[in-house]
Amino acid sequence: MSRNTLYAANFPPSLTEADLSALFSQHGEVVSIQITVEDKTHEPYALVQMAVEKQATQALNALNGHVIEDRLLAVSHPEFDPKRQLVQKQRKAIAEIAEQLGETDPDALRQLEAIVLLCGVAFAQAIVRDAQRAEEAGGLMTSDGTRRRTLGGVFFYLARFRMAPALRSIVYNRKGRLPNPQPVEAESTETNETAPAE
Repeated sequence: MSRNTLYAANFPPSLTEADLSALFSQHGEVVSIQITVEDKTHEPYALVQMAVEKQATQALNALNGHVIEDRLLAVSHPEFDPKRQLVQKQRKAIAEIAEQLGETDPDALRQLEAIVLLCGVAFAQAIVRDAQRAEEAGGLMTSDGTRRRTLGGVFFYLARFRMAPALRSIVYNRKGRLPNPQPVEAESTETNETAPAE
């Protein structure tokens, strides 16, 4: 999938393709929008194709955390780009977010790094704001209902279904461990090194 395609989630089910098109077109030409429903959560998500990558990047940065009917829009790329690496600005943001969440666990920090690398700083910051709102409203319980989630736990819970499945698999199933880049196959060159002696 090209870098001009975005994955948008956490918007109201009442939002139409025309509504999303109007929102994203503020940042460039929208080529297509396809809204689908997530199997596990039954929440809608959309694949938004912009005309060029620069417009997609602008939309991603501008629209993460955009409030639509009391929901904070989450925008990321739908697939892992193995060429991306964390830059200093992202590392600083990760440290700030970890401090806000009170996260020190190495696994959680690795997952946070993966979220920022895969989805961006604006994406992570919007999830932090939503987690803080949930905390102010009384917090969230664990799935089994036995205890209240930490702020970091709320963050990771909310982030889970706001990113594309391919990225979710890296952050949660692989615990933030990025896939190894695929080796480039060398061109086949035939040598006679193992030819039998005459």
